[in-house]
Amino acid sequence: MKVTAGGGEALTNGAGWETALLARFLRGVVVIRVGDTIEWTNFDITVHTVTFGTEPFDPRPPSPNVSTQIPDGARQAVINSEADSVNSGLLAVSAQDRANLVQSPLGVPRFRVTFMAPGTYNYICSLHDNLGMKGTIIVHQ
Repeated sequence: MKVTAGGGEALTNGAGWETALLARFLRGVVVIRVGDTIEWTNFDITVHTVTFGTEPFDPRPPSPNVSTQIPDGARQAVINSEADSVNSGLLAVSAQDRANLVQSPLGVPRFRVTFMAPGTYNYICSLHDNLGMKGTIIVHQ
């Protein structure tokens, strides 16, 4: 099952370019079974996180229960109960892309979570939850 993180739109006002950010998880509510894995992908130019449970003070690094050694480059975690806290760290296609600067290496745009217990798991982008970037995973037996 896949969820897209973020969404942006370039708008022109006739005198220049402005960017409007529609901060949402596309597929805000997903229903799965115990043992299923959800993958979030950030195609947006803005960085995002996928955060379950307690919001970290610094959302940039992934939480200690997140694996970063997956062969395809995605980060991965396992959630065993509704009480678990997991933070993906920053999900980005690229760390920066500014004129006259060396291009940063590609970031990590994908994050997977496997759910091992039934329940309702609410999550947020810890950077944009105040803009409505929230979602829910409902896990059935």
